[in-house]
Amino acid sequence: MNFFAWLGRHCISLVFYMIDLTCFLTQTLAVWQPHRNVLNRAVYFIVLEQLILIGINAIAIISLLAFFVGIGVTSQLIYIIQSLTGNNDLIEILARLVLSEMGPLTTGFILVGRSCSAIVVDLGTTRAGGEIEPLEYMGINVDDYFVVPRILSMVVSQICLAFYFTAVMIICSVFFSAFLYDFSAQKSLTELLGMISFNGVLRFFVKNVVFGLIIGTIACFHGLLVGKSSTLVSEQMQKAVVRCLVCLLIVDGYFIVFSL
Repeated sequence: MNFFAWLGRHCISLVFYMIDLTCFLTQTLAVWQPHRNVLNRAVYFIVLEQLILIGINAIAIISLLAFFVGIGVTSQLIYIIQSLTGNNDLIEILARLVLSEMGPLTTGFILVGRSCSAIVVDLGTTRAGGEIEPLEYMGINVDDYFVVPRILSMVVSQICLAFYFTAVMIICSVFFSAFLYDFSAQKSLTELLGMISFNGVLRFFVKNVVFGLIIGTIACFHGLLVGKSSTLVSEQMQKAVVRCLVCLLIVDGYFIVFSL
């Protein structure tokens, strides 16, 4: 009986959490109405700053990880698939597994560990230091100034970094496999590009947009939940990271079932 009570409480709390998160995102997106001057100068510079912090500064680790994943994981996958099924099914499996799954999911995990925690700490310390309330008293919208730039930068960074990670990983794995095995890199890349359809590109784009929205929304939501105590920053950061990972896996599973 205690187990079912515990399970019921957690299910109810999860439902209310999703409702709160949806309302938070809806309220945030409401500032993009035509009569609101969202892209003012202050917000514009914050968007550029967040793009640098979230996206550009992550290129180095994305490049390094894509190189090692391409050589250490994808090249082994190419060898196993080629040994089991031959070259006919290799390109299709690479297109479905590597392009559709590994790129967006790996990039999302990197942004969760690197940028989600940073956003929670940034907003949490700002909230705990009492720096947000004076801005609200001055009539400055918190969503305009704090939330929208971070969510927008997260979505753009997720899309661009996922595309970059996938491209580097594919190129490294194909050329490394061609160097070691009986494998034509030029032919494989040509066939792989030929299999990329409009629906595949659209699914890739939508998936990364959803991933970016999830990471940015959860990070900002938990960052603004921090009260006056700075000790709550680490607690909210842990909750945001764990819930981002869980949500990414759930959404990725939905896209897998949807694309079957």
